[in-house]
Amino acid sequence: MNLLVTVLGVVQGVGYRPFAARLAKEFGVTGTVRNSGGNVHILAQGDKERLDLFVRALSERRPPDADVIQILTEPYAGDEEYIDFQIVKSSGIVDYTPLLPIDLPVCRACMDELCDSTNRRFGYSFISCVDCGPRFSIMETIPYDRETITMNVFPMCPSCSKEYEGDDRRRHAQTISCRECGPQLIFETPGLTLHKDKALSHGIEILIGGGVLAVKGIGGYQLACRPDIPEAVDSLRKFKTRDRKPFAVMFPNLKRIKDICIVSLEEEKLLLSTARPIVLLSTERPKLPRSSSREDSFCPEVIAESRFLGAFLPYTALHHQLTEACGPLIMTSANLSGEPILFRDEDALLMSSPYLSGVLYNTRRIVTPLDDSVARVVSGKSQVIRRSRGYVPSPVILSENTPHTILAMGGDLKSSFCLYQNDRAYLSQYFGDMESYQVQKNYQESILRMQNLFHLEPDMLACDLHPLYRTSAMTEEWNSQKDIRRILVQHHHAHAASVLAEHGIDSCIGVTFDGTGYGTDGAIWGGEFLLLNGAFFTRAAHLSYLTLCGADEAARKADLTEACYLSAAGEELHHKDASVIRAALLEKTLTQQTSSMGRLFDAVSSLLGICQLNSYEGECAVMLENAAAEAIKYGILPYPLHFAVTHGMDKSTADQVKLFEDIYRAVKNGCNIKALALGFHMAIIEMVVTLCLHIREKSGETRVALSGGVFANLILAEKCETGLLENGFAVYINQSVPANDGGICLGQAWICGQMLK
Repeated sequence: MNLLVTVLGVVQGVGYRPFAARLAKEFGVTGTVRNSGGNVHILAQGDKERLDLFVRALSERRPPDADVIQILTEPYAGDEEYIDFQIVKSSGIVDYTPLLPIDLPVCRACMDELCDSTNRRFGYSFISCVDCGPRFSIMETIPYDRETITMNVFPMCPSCSKEYEGDDRRRHAQTISCRECGPQLIFETPGLTLHKDKALSHGIEILIGGGVLAVKGIGGYQLACRPDIPEAVDSLRKFKTRDRKPFAVMFPNLKRIKDICIVSLEEEKLLLSTARPIVLLSTERPKLPRSSSREDSFCPEVIAESRFLGAFLPYTALHHQLTEACGPLIMTSANLSGEPILFRDEDALLMSSPYLSGVLYNTRRIVTPLDDSVARVVSGKSQVIRRSRGYVPSPVILSENTPHTILAMGGDLKSSFCLYQNDRAYLSQYFGDMESYQVQKNYQESILRMQNLFHLEPDMLACDLHPLYRTSAMTEEWNSQKDIRRILVQHHHAHAASVLAEHGIDSCIGVTFDGTGYGTDGAIWGGEFLLLNGAFFTRAAHLSYLTLCGADEAARKADLTEACYLSAAGEELHHKDASVIRAALLEKTLTQQTSSMGRLFDAVSSLLGICQLNSYEGECAVMLENAAAEAIKYGILPYPLHFAVTHGMDKSTADQVKLFEDIYRAVKNGCNIKALALGFHMAIIEMVVTLCLHIREKSGETRVALSGGVFANLILAEKCETGLLENGFAVYINQSVPANDGGICLGQAWICGQMLK
């Protein structure tokens, strides 16, 4: 009896063919297995009982990193008789849209060999097997084979070839290599080039001595230094022109993380997950234990004003070697602020700075640049904040099927795109802000590359409603060239819809708080309560409008935003440019109407004297949240503040100017700043619950989705959820995609799918 078995899912780059061959041997089945497109095809031969057992085992067992979505079987006619079971040459034919493998962290078995002085791969920084190593970042095309990844320039030595054809965990491991035949470490600085062990030793010496080292990772270059040496941290900040934004720290093991951070069970799972993301952890223990041999305290400048430390574990053998030798290391992407991560060797080697001591790299080419992903735990649920290495290109599986192929462009900030077909939404990696030409270039190259990898040709485009977004301009150009249908999606509608898409629901009250989003009335929205039903929404409530001047500068200068609120409240301005601001507001020069919750946070932070400038996105809001957290920590009661809510015929409004005026008067009366910061948070939470109750009374909707960048605020996110749950709402948040602008492409794609339905 002959049977054709097609296995769909993440089944390439995870050792599925050797696994199938072992099962065939176990059940006495003969035939062949091969990669086909992005899936696996098996020609199985045997009696019915053996074949039934074989297919059942394929369904019930799988390699650790495989994700089998479906197994299809059908009889086939063939005269050839097989005497054994073989892995045969792959086919590039794509009969089903593939699922491609993520980059995998180094496995336990490879780590044991790395540390075993009797093993031939002892100390080899690029050790890997079928269960670990780079995947998506080095793929040129499908199927996933040695000749289609950037390992194709490293011919296998006789020993590796023997293992490749053997029967252990390196059978058909496409990244198989060793000291004799694979990528090797190189250290380079002007006037000095070192190789292999000497390169590693010199890199470690630099780090221990307080230098900054560029290190090539899986998805791009990172900058590394010790977090306990002030001069090293200062050099790193100067090199990146990054004044106060916190740095992430890579620890050699979980125990060292627990020495400095509070780690819950959910956070531990995140840290140890296959994605190995940076996890934002509470820093209640601000210092490592003192050691008699050396100083182990972190410099305050590592996390600056943040309450959280971005901690993560090594995911390559090289990272393990560096952190084992040096202890915890700051690991941050090698780029200047605002620019994308460097991933080409020639660009990294051109980096020149008195603050950089050298480059530690290899010649295995990276095809797809991937930053480290960032995640956290909110109310016991994991939430991705930056979706990149370890998550991409795994799709978000949706409950709705669409026969169309939709390309959703996302936004210009935290840009990412989405390809949606059938029930799969393939999100790209995080790119950065589209102000950068190189970000635009990487973004456009990745669209073409993912279309080719997945064999998807879009027949519908979705983009943000903002007329000046570069992502929207791109769709306008493609629309004129190819006559593809183009859908404009309102920004906050996309935010809320991304939550619906993730959770498989089709209606909700969408509470979407952020800094900027172009509204359907031409104003700048950002404090929105939308009633969603399928592809459509109504604006049920929002923050009252404020006239803001200064265009994009208002998002950076919180003191300017504060002055606009004071003017709206009829109060005296003490700003150094008060006369210019008054004239601009009076003459409506570069002014805009805004309901932005993000700008309200900025203004209150400035008014309370906490922070008056966003040197990085959201800094003023972070500092304001910190003040509220201090109040909670020390038992300071919140100052009683309330939004005045007006219910109109069509929608309700919450008076943000009146609230700001109340805070201003409390400050003038000398009220405790931390109490005011907490009172402000509690006023927002009360307002959210009040408006959701009002909308439920009118509409009957009992589900609430919380989304938008402002919900990065942990106090706000968790207490809003608690308050809504206590009032009988079902509450949903983004988990698989970011709540910030990195997730709106999913919402755009889902809305298009709903329109087509």
